[in-house]
Amino acid sequence: MSQIIEEDCLNILKQVDLIPFKNSSILLTGSNGLLGQYIANIIYLANKHLDLNCRVYCVSLHKPNKNIKLLLGDTRIIPLQIDLSQPFSFSYKCDYIFHAAGYAQPSKFIQDPISTIRLNADATKRLLDLAKKNKARFLFFSSAEVYGEIPKELVPVPETYNGNCPTTSIRAVYGESKRMGETICSIYKRDYNVKAYIARISHVYGPGISINDERVLGNFIRKALIEKKIELLDQGESIKTFGYVADIIRMLLLVVSKGKDMVYNVSGISTVSIRELAEEVGRYCRVPVILPKKKSKLKHIGSDPSFVKLDLSKFKKEFKDFSFVPLSTGIARTIQWNKEEFQI
Repeated sequence: MSQIIEEDCLNILKQVDLIPFKNSSILLTGSNGLLGQYIANIIYLANKHLDLNCRVYCVSLHKPNKNIKLLLGDTRIIPLQIDLSQPFSFSYKCDYIFHAAGYAQPSKFIQDPISTIRLNADATKRLLDLAKKNKARFLFFSSAEVYGEIPKELVPVPETYNGNCPTTSIRAVYGESKRMGETICSIYKRDYNVKAYIARISHVYGPGISINDERVLGNFIRKALIEKKIELLDQGESIKTFGYVADIIRMLLLVVSKGKDMVYNVSGISTVSIRELAEEVGRYCRVPVILPKKKSKLKHIGSDPSFVKLDLSKFKKEFKDFSFVPLSTGIARTIQWNKEEFQI
């Protein structure tokens, strides 16, 4: 396990009460992803240091990546290779289901729209059937994309906003299928008494976002470390709110174990433009940021909402005294992880 990731996870163990997970079993989909890896690492360390005795079924489309493989010395960390976009069965008992599987990178969900729909709708329904059977708590990893283009007067956007999503845009496959997943969750909570929770997650970053990641921060770090300059694909005017992965994981664990409501905004509090994000990476790596003279022809560039900031009032009221990692600290840790991971 990376020292930086281990530090993050050990800090989470100090800040979040994991007693609700003691002697339980978790079905974790998307275990090779950024959030999935962190959850698996936290349970591994809690088993080791806190005698949590928690079993985690790590489900992924592909074989366990090297970060998950490092955990397999604990026989309670169990890898399962399953294509959730196709009909599947799961015979083990579970007390919690974390449905984190999905294509979060725009280039990927645009390239494979049907699998994206199946993961967010069909797989969600099958997993909720499993939650119903096992009387398990269910956490759906939704997205701020369900809000679409947010009116300026509603920023920061509360959970009560129903969204402004064009159904035929290039990105609609992701946001609309997440919306359908949320609807299915609400049916199972209302009609079958499943303890279902929805986390609308916005722009997570941190160790695990690598130079090979096609999302904006991975792209900037690759350019800074490899090309020694950051050339933007547009003017970088879109404004996003970024959340450090360890903060997001803490929020998710609190929601699924102690949440009083169903739907929660889950994000950081660092609101910056894409250009400012590039400049932050550039400052740390001491490389220039260059604006383009022409707009990129890539389909997903410029098609995302122009200003995303979530209202965290509900979460903060329910889970008091929650602190956030500053953006500069989080970016420094992400860059340092990449340097160590790729020996740059």
